[in-house]
Amino acid sequence: MHLTGDQPEIRSPEAPITSYEPLNEPLPARADGEVRTRSARSSVALILGATVVSGLSGYVVTWRVFTASGAAGYAVFSVFWSALFLVVGVLFGVQQEATRAVAQSDPIAEPGDRGGRRSSVWLFAAVLAVLVAVAVLLTALLWAVPALGREQAGLSIFVAVGAGLNCLVAAGSGVMAGSGMWRQLAGVVALDGILRVAFVLLALALTTQSWALALAVILPFPLALGAVILTAPRALLRRALVPERMRTLASNTLRTMIAASATAILINGFPLILSFFANPSGHRELGSLVLGVTLTRAPILVPLMALSSFLVSQFARMPQGASRFALRLSALIAAVVAVLCLCAWAFGVPVVVAVFGGQFDLDAGTLTALVASSGMIGVLCVTGAAVLARNLHGGYAIGWVAASVVTIALLFLPLPLQPRAALALAAGPAVGIAVHLWWLRARSTRSAGVLTEAAPR
Repeated sequence: MHLTGDQPEIRSPEAPITSYEPLNEPLPARADGEVRTRSARSSVALILGATVVSGLSGYVVTWRVFTASGAAGYAVFSVFWSALFLVVGVLFGVQQEATRAVAQSDPIAEPGDRGGRRSSVWLFAAVLAVLVAVAVLLTALLWAVPALGREQAGLSIFVAVGAGLNCLVAAGSGVMAGSGMWRQLAGVVALDGILRVAFVLLALALTTQSWALALAVILPFPLALGAVILTAPRALLRRALVPERMRTLASNTLRTMIAASATAILINGFPLILSFFANPSGHRELGSLVLGVTLTRAPILVPLMALSSFLVSQFARMPQGASRFALRLSALIAAVVAVLCLCAWAFGVPVVVAVFGGQFDLDAGTLTALVASSGMIGVLCVTGAAVLARNLHGGYAIGWVAASVVTIALLFLPLPLQPRAALALAAGPAVGIAVHLWWLRARSTRSAGVLTEAAPR
């Protein structure tokens, strides 16, 4: 919390730490309203623009790998990608804790001036990177062969190394966000995507080996971060010194990572989850299904995930009109999804086959159902933002956890893989939405009760 004037900053040692603090909240405490508004809009534009570049880069990677490797080859690549970015999604908790710690700390003049007992977020991230890499390698004994196949199980090494490197990216992004260094943060996001496209295209031009593709995917992590650090090394070192001890940072980060894992499983890690339910010899079917999921999610989820912090701040500023705002957003998503469903049903399959090749093997009904399920996840993002704005962090986490659990549970149904996946992706988020709406209604009821009791008689 920042106070104006010369008053000392007051912090509560018992303040709850979650993975859901808005990234674009820290703004200069002494700025007037107009400057703060311009700063907020500028930060949103920077992060959204960088996210668009990153999202388009992901599309290019998906298209090139599928067309070069075919559905079966893409299935293996997509499982590797999903495993890596499942861990990256969990490590988003590191970024959020680093953001909170830096935003709530007082900057010091020089890196050598520790301003009392301080810990370095960079050092903490380096230690965590080693631990995460080792943990991924150990757990790979359980998941690598079932998910990737015996011949490609070695790709789990690249998952471990990439996860470790991403710890540094997450911590650095948190330092930048907590310091209000939005240009640097946007630079990391955009440069990471651009480098990944360049390296993947180069790898495919030189070889067909899967390890080369895996290396091309993880190299942008350190290179993008390193290039951006060079633009402001002293500031990033200085702002990374926070008053919390390493033990406190570890405890807080563990809680944020656990909370972030529910979202990561449903969004980042779903192709990996699907691989456990697919026929071992059905790589072509799995590749087509994962491609369909990827293509139908991006138009809805990429902008919503990019603006999640902005949505939270907007809901927080309109406590009385939050429900109406959520309904309007949900109605807008429903309208967009309805149009996309009609397009998917009418000519979605021919367009995908024309762009990605004849190995794409999904019918129009499944593709349309996947589009509809992406809308459900989009509405879940909106209700989640509304819940967070009311400080209902427990309700937010329970909603996402319930959605993930129901989605995975429905994958055990004795149905063909494609309709089973579409049903799971729609029903799971629907349960999460119901949970969020229940928490919002319960909070509104309690608030109304408090106001009634406080009213003069």
